[in-house]
Amino acid sequence: MKRKNESRDSKAAGNRNPNGRQFKLGLFFFVTAALLGMGLSSAALAAEANDGSGITVLVFNFRQAPPEMLVKAEKEAGRILEQAGVPVTWRDCPTGDDPWRKETGRDFFLAMMAGPVQNKFLDTISGYAVLPSHIAVVYYDYLPRLPVGDSNEDNTAVVLGCVIAHELGHLLLGTHGHSMGGIMQAQWGIEQTQHGLMSQLFFLPEEVRLMHGSTAAQQAKNSSASALLSH
Repeated sequence: MKRKNESRDSKAAGNRNPNGRQFKLGLFFFVTAALLGMGLSSAALAAEANDGSGITVLVFNFRQAPPEMLVKAEKEAGRILEQAGVPVTWRDCPTGDDPWRKETGRDFFLAMMAGPVQNKFLDTISGYAVLPSHIAVVYYDYLPRLPVGDSNEDNTAVVLGCVIAHELGHLLLGTHGHSMGGIMQAQWGIEQTQHGLMSQLFFLPEEVRLMHGSTAAQQAKNSSASALLSH
């Protein structure tokens, strides 16, 4: 996701910045190594097949986002995904060496990260998804900007929830990741955050159908990464 300096695809970010692709690959390996270091086996990085539509999201709060805000964000993301017929079970996971227990069903991984220093005059990356590994990364430091006068913890939690839903949407949709409207727009600005605060960001009907079809998961295995851009 890009913040539409506001959210655009990682390929676009790479084109604007010659080091973008190298940076994203490096960060991907860092996040993956961190998850593996906490006891995730390579087999656990693949979502299990499940007859149901629900997913389990294992949350790793590396950035140490305020717990109360993260709970509210998970609630908002869960509401958006449930509207699309995808109920979510959230599990906070340790970010140290403590053991964790793998759930049954489709497991996705959400890493809350501190964003790298980004040029404030360019579109910035708010998050991205690594499709084959079922990992979504959200930069808590680079959320889409709130409208003037709407900057408070509750509204920040709502926008954070929208970003989380967007990145999890990539994992569910595979190569059909971005759209011209709704929550899966590639680039977000003030208009998109306003819609989010009014609970008007949602998955389009075609995206809902794809989520419940048999092709998106297979395509995701052969895809790389998609980012949300914002300004």
